[in-house]
Amino acid sequence: MFVRRLVDNLRKATQDLGGVQILTPYGRVLIELGNEVSWPILRDRIRGVFGVANFSPAYRTAREPEAIERFLDSVLTGKTFESFRIAARRSDKSYPMTSMELNERLGRYVQDKKRARVDLKNPEVTIYVELLRKEVLVYFEKHDGPGGLPVGVSGHVMSLISGGIDSPVASYLMMKRGCTVGFVHFHGAPYLTKPRLKKRKSWFSI
Repeated sequence: MFVRRLVDNLRKATQDLGGVQILTPYGRVLIELGNEVSWPILRDRIRGVFGVANFSPAYRTAREPEAIERFLDSVLTGKTFESFRIAARRSDKSYPMTSMELNERLGRYVQDKKRARVDLKNPEVTIYVELLRKEVLVYFEKHDGPGGLPVGVSGHVMSLISGGIDSPVASYLMMKRGCTVGFVHFHGAPYLTKPRLKKRKSWFSI
């Protein structure tokens, strides 16, 4: 239910972009981009969808180690960096290599090609490799989302927007907890007069 709601909210956030397809294989949410979709625009849309902890622009390649190495060779051509690390994660346990073995193999390959050193704590470049059942996702960066729960999984609430900062902040927090928020704005004019400010005397002593 949570995943379905998150996918619905992502569709609503991107429905006007065109060329966007949202899939849910392997327990993940994948957004396929068309040629006419700008990544910076899509990135800003995803950042505003509650329920997204983090997201990455990823590339797809075949599962064989040789295919991953060829892909890394193509995307790293012309790029220079002094340190790197491989962060491989194997969700398909039937894969013939463990995550550590794939880390070591890909690390040696990149090290030989780029003459860069491996730094597991503070690398200049991190290469993320996710092994799925039918393909591999490779990405180089992570972006933070707003987190929380998808809007629509925790019922409906009404928020009274009076003009101060407290009510918008409270509404944001309720949306982050999955609530669908309806907004009501009010002001008292002409039934209330402007408050009179009392003049205060100032006392100074030297």
